[in-house]
Amino acid sequence: MSLLGVDNTNLLSNEKQTILHQQQEINDFEHEKLRTNWIAPLNLNATYEYDKSAMGDYHSDLKSASASVSQDIFRSGGITYQIQYADAKMQTNAVALQMQIASLNQQLFTALLTYQKSLLQLEQSKLRLDNQEIEIFIKRHLYDVGKVDITELNNALMAKSSERKIYATAKYTIAQQRFEITKISDIDPGKFAVPRFELILQDDFLENQFDLRYSRAQSETLHNLYSVTRSNYLPSLALNGNIGYKSYNPKELAGSYSGNAYSAGISLTMPLVYNASATIQEAKASYLQEVAGNADKRRELEATYRQSIEKIESYQEYITITANNFALYDDLIQAAQAGVNVGTKTGYDLQTLKNSKRVEELEIKINEINIQIELAKLHFSLKTSKDIL
Repeated sequence: MSLLGVDNTNLLSNEKQTILHQQQEINDFEHEKLRTNWIAPLNLNATYEYDKSAMGDYHSDLKSASASVSQDIFRSGGITYQIQYADAKMQTNAVALQMQIASLNQQLFTALLTYQKSLLQLEQSKLRLDNQEIEIFIKRHLYDVGKVDITELNNALMAKSSERKIYATAKYTIAQQRFEITKISDIDPGKFAVPRFELILQDDFLENQFDLRYSRAQSETLHNLYSVTRSNYLPSLALNGNIGYKSYNPKELAGSYSGNAYSAGISLTMPLVYNASATIQEAKASYLQEVAGNADKRRELEATYRQSIEKIESYQEYITITANNFALYDDLIQAAQAGVNVGTKTGYDLQTLKNSKRVEELEIKINEINIQIELAKLHFSLKTSKDIL
């Protein structure tokens, strides 16, 4: 059964899908080859010989056709191990392909989320620039009437210059993320509704994370390869058979013959190889190394998961702190509005406060996207996109 369900790859470009499907084909054919390569080939042979004797004017020809096979029927368990190795290797390849699909989908969704975040940052920067324009206007007026010195006006101008750089950076990031999306997919980031990612529980993460699944599958593969290697140096029993037809014509002499011919037998082989022990131990060491690596990988992933959770919690804390400021902004905006109504405040103060509150509202949305980016990383560490679309 194909692992490339439409929901796993349908957001990727046609070229990416073709590459992945071809890799699936390669894996399938490799599995078939490994699972059956213990089956001996049937050898077909046909010959024609024409002979001129040096002892006289005698001629003869020989025609033959045959089919032969030498098939192992016992390899000290090697045939079973070979089939198990093929199945384990296919499972390893399947996990590797799933990892590749998940990695592409993670790149895509990270770019989509970063694109959305950059749009919000661009809006934030525009609001800050509006506030700085107001501040520069006020400081310039105060400077002209001698109520502030040049330093305050210069600081306002420098702050605007810095913010313009931030604005330019946000515009470039938006273009860059569009480019990243284009490399992977044909979707329009401005129209695509990104699904929400939910938190992956630690037990699920450590049980199904792709690196761990690959390591476990690779351990099983190397264990079966070790068994195959060991069986190569143990006794094996083969069935030999040959069937064919021969025709001999001595021309000028008697003794011609023609007819069917066949032979059958068994052979017992016990290889005695000088470096057999070293070869077997090498295969065993590779298997044990992978098993040890699996335990080490789990330890690393526990730390990775904790790090992601702490980062998510920090973003949530930023959101809480920012949200707590809204009540203060509402009070200030209400007071400024009242002042504008009675003529004691200018509209500049009111607009500055409204812009600042909107900046903080966008900051919450930005941190919510930061959380989604972290959740997407966890999601695609053990899943493809299938169950979120």
